[in-house]
Amino acid sequence: MKRIIISHKCGETCAVVLEAGEVKAIRIARDDEPRLIGNIYKGRVKNFLPGMQAAFVDIGRDKNVFLQFNSRQKFSVGQSILIQIEKDEVGSKGARATLNISLAGRLMIFLPTLNYVGVSNKIRGVERERLHALAKKIRPTDSGLIVRTAAEGCDEDILLEDVAKLQTLWAKISERNAKRKPPALLYSDNDLIEKIIRDELTPGTEVIVDNVKIYRRLSKIGDNIKMYDGSEKIFEAFGVAEEISKINQRELSLPSGGRIVIDKTEALTAIDVNTGKFIGGTNFDETILRTNLEAAELILKQLRLRDLGGIIIVDFIDMAVDSHKKILMDFLREKSALDRNKTKIIDMTPLGLVEITRHSSYR
Repeated sequence: MKRIIISHKCGETCAVVLEAGEVKAIRIARDDEPRLIGNIYKGRVKNFLPGMQAAFVDIGRDKNVFLQFNSRQKFSVGQSILIQIEKDEVGSKGARATLNISLAGRLMIFLPTLNYVGVSNKIRGVERERLHALAKKIRPTDSGLIVRTAAEGCDEDILLEDVAKLQTLWAKISERNAKRKPPALLYSDNDLIEKIIRDELTPGTEVIVDNVKIYRRLSKIGDNIKMYDGSEKIFEAFGVAEEISKINQRELSLPSGGRIVIDKTEALTAIDVNTGKFIGGTNFDETILRTNLEAAELILKQLRLRDLGGIIIVDFIDMAVDSHKKILMDFLREKSALDRNKTKIIDMTPLGLVEITRHSSYR
């Protein structure tokens, strides 16, 4: 059974997705620390970096956002511009924006400024071909669509309904854009409850909440919404409190006794793998391989649970056996394919560093 467990306490909302008893996703949002990813702004161009084909755009916050564009696009200082945030502010760095607007529904992603049709990589074979043809058929003129994994098996009428909702939303954003002066926020994609329900609610999913206000809000969408009334704290009752506590820990232990250390910087996420006290048996190379495989599995899980994105550099323990390196890379590629967010294992450098890129954000 799939469950979505939602709690709101002390100005913080936490949502946990459970499938077959395993934690698949953890999302936390503080009421006073909204994320910017997905927000659409009418900004004002402040200045250019000609050598990088980039500009800084004022969206009404302390930090201007960074926007990269191609040589065919021309802007001037002071010009108003419609942008969407694709990477949050980190430390002293401002957010990063794109000109390619996307609006996510439960089944489809609407691309009002792009002439493109795509289908989730998780959908294969004949079904992929069917959905691609359907998307081309129902795609609004001069716009694009991406079919999400949840659309697998859906017929044309259901897909059209999702697209119509997204078109209505885009019409409202366009109306605000026409009326407001920059800098202005036109659309906020910062509602954790809406995102988790949009992306995770499937037929038969049970939703359990411990907050009356959230319960009343969600009870309008279906009958499988339940108010938790147990004596234990909700996450302890469902056995997920420990997993939630781990997503804020810098160091995590491996079953063998080794550990991983996760450090998030402004530019990337660096993860170091250590053997710790584990020395294994008599075969040192086998011990290293085993530790690295344990670390790889835990790292991919933490990327998913923490929703880490961008560039991730993993410093695995050095392996002298080439076949062991191949086993590790094959394992990483196989397991990363199970992530609902696009995750790519680039390669292993001569120094044993593995580069991973992952699309984050609950969109």
